Amino acid sequence: MSTDKKSRRIPRAWQIGLGAGVVVLLLAIAGGIYWFGAGGVKSTNGPVTVPTLVATKTGKIFTIDPTQSTVTFTVQEVLFGNNNTVVGKTSQVAGQILVDTTTPSNSKVGEIKVDVSTLATDSNFRNQALQGHILETTNPNNQYAIFIPSALSGLPASVTIGQPFTFQITGQLTLHGVTKPETFQTQATLNSATQLQGTAQTTVQYTDFNMSIPNVPAVTDVSKNVVLAINFVANA
Repeated sequence: MSTDKKSRRIPRAWQIGLGAGVVVLLLAIAGGIYWFGAGGVKSTNGPVTVPTLVATKTGKIFTIDPTQSTVTFTVQEVLFGNNNTVVGKTSQVAGQILVDTTTPSNSKVGEIKVDVSTLATDSNFRNQALQGHILETTNPNNQYAIFIPSALSGLPASVTIGQPFTFQITGQLTLHGVTKPETFQTQATLNSATQLQGTAQTTVQYTDFNMSIPNVPAVTDVSKNVVLAINFVANA
């Protein structure tokens, strides 16, 4: 072998190091494309709208204000060997609540609709995976989560301004093309005669809604339980 060829040989240790580096890089790229998605998904639609409720003689309608309200999902994952809490948020929500302070049991909650194509976490890569591979909102049929209440239970005998009260909202939740019965635990406060504030949440399993999480080396576990919540301000 000539001297020139010998001078161009890469030492064995360097070959091993370079080989390992290439493998890690390829895994990172593959994981990035598969888990984090190859491209983003953005909603170009206008404000979310829902059917309106009809006021009653003693009931007042409060409309959710999206500028003061937030819908979230929370799920636990193991990322690079560390426990991590993932929170996704959006303010693209619409809904109405009829509050009857004279007879609270006559109160109603109308359809609640959320544009899930606007949900975002603290990672743009994760957002792309969420929209492209999990929620699959590139399909227009998956763009919205819709909750249609069928019953309210546990309402108090009276509602007083400034005093929080709790109750349950049962109905049908449609997400990712699947409809399931769900019950939201709710706390609300009538801040004034023209403003209602509160929070409602439930825990679902994403597998119940025909969703799956891509397999990626960086993420070794994702809890099937997902907490869905809405923190709302509604104005009359």
